[in-house]
Amino acid sequence: MVQRLSRDASLQSFIGAIERDGCVVVKDFANLSVIKAANAEVQSYLDASLAESGSTVGALNGGTATCTRLIGRSQTVREEFFSDALFQSLADHFIGLEIEIWYGDEPKVQRSDPLLSISITMSSQPGCKAQKLHRDDKNHHAKHVKADEYSKGRDMLLGLFVPGCDTTEANGATRIVPGSHLWGDEKPDFGPDGTKGVENAELRVGEAFIMLGSLYHGAGGYSLLNGCRTVHIMFMCSGVHRQEVSQLLNSLPIDIYEALAELITCIKEIPFLSYPIEEVKTYSKLVQDRLGWKQSEPNLGWIDLKSPEFLLKQ
Repeated sequence: MVQRLSRDASLQSFIGAIERDGCVVVKDFANLSVIKAANAEVQSYLDASLAESGSTVGALNGGTATCTRLIGRSQTVREEFFSDALFQSLADHFIGLEIEIWYGDEPKVQRSDPLLSISITMSSQPGCKAQKLHRDDKNHHAKHVKADEYSKGRDMLLGLFVPGCDTTEANGATRIVPGSHLWGDEKPDFGPDGTKGVENAELRVGEAFIMLGSLYHGAGGYSLLNGCRTVHIMFMCSGVHRQEVSQLLNSLPIDIYEALAELITCIKEIPFLSYPIEEVKTYSKLVQDRLGWKQSEPNLGWIDLKSPEFLLKQ
């Protein structure tokens, strides 16, 4: 059974739980007023999305309203959830990269910090069917080798789920397979009825769920006649999963930006296009870095052979 740890538990306790199960529930992650604020900030986007809630992009199979580009549309999500010190520390541990390289006979330590991969609110509606169990690191074409115990460096993706309401089996709580992060790439065995090893990650408002991208999981079916199940979701990937030189224009006329923005309402985001530079200038340094406005050492993400944060000062 997935471990449930109090927010004040040690960082090593959370690391140990994730290494063992591939996931962990964080109790007392956020207070009710913060959750209500986040819900209110995304509601208009969810309402607008309802007409298109039949999307079958990725693991979606219809019946889910969404708010994409989440950290730009919800200040609360950006500052209270995504920037959370525990989540960021776990991301640094599991998907942050650090190596020692040599320039001639001179050693130098280089670091690549995690990047935001996607931020999205998903709101399951009555009749929404359960997702097929899957791994989210499929998008990065990850390869997995079966292991008896976890070794650092196996994963490239870490996700945070913050529910906007209590999640239960009846309203589609995420189904998870603890320990499946240690499986290889062979066909998974979920038993004849598809429930072998599967648990429901039921959450109370104020709790959060953190998981590795290699964990098999899938949203459950919404069996109630009314209401919805709203969850704010953020995934970070390793910093090397981007282009060596930032090819996208760093400043765009607003009409061109708005036209391009219409192309980004898919399951994966392009941070340089998803968030206008004038808005990014108002974000914290941490969020700017996680969006990719900082080069990955030694030489990924350059603009004019420089780390791109100089553009935020112009």
